[in-house]
Amino acid sequence: MHASPPIPTAPDAAQTELLLVIARLVRRVSPVGATAKIAAHTRLREDLALDSVASLELLSMIDDELGLCLEMEDVIGIDTVGGIVALAEQRFATTPSPAP
Repeated sequence: MHASPPIPTAPDAAQTELLLVIARLVRRVSPVGATAKIAAHTRLREDLALDSVASLELLSMIDDELGLCLEMEDVIGIDTVGGIVALAEQRFATTPSPAP
């Protein structure tokens, strides 16, 4: 089982924007997302009722929306929305920008 990336405690503007985007995507795949308050500490399975199918849909939407390819193995140990945000930030930080 993979350890969840650390969740930042003081979000900057980029983290806040990323959280808002991922929260919007989670709302689209979660059976309770339309009524749930989604924050960094919101639990994916317990609070949002995401199952494996919804999780795969979320990963596909993250790829489409953000151009960030996350595999199920990457997120299997992540329990919260903030964990996905932290992983996305890590990936953006380590992904080289395309040459002009």
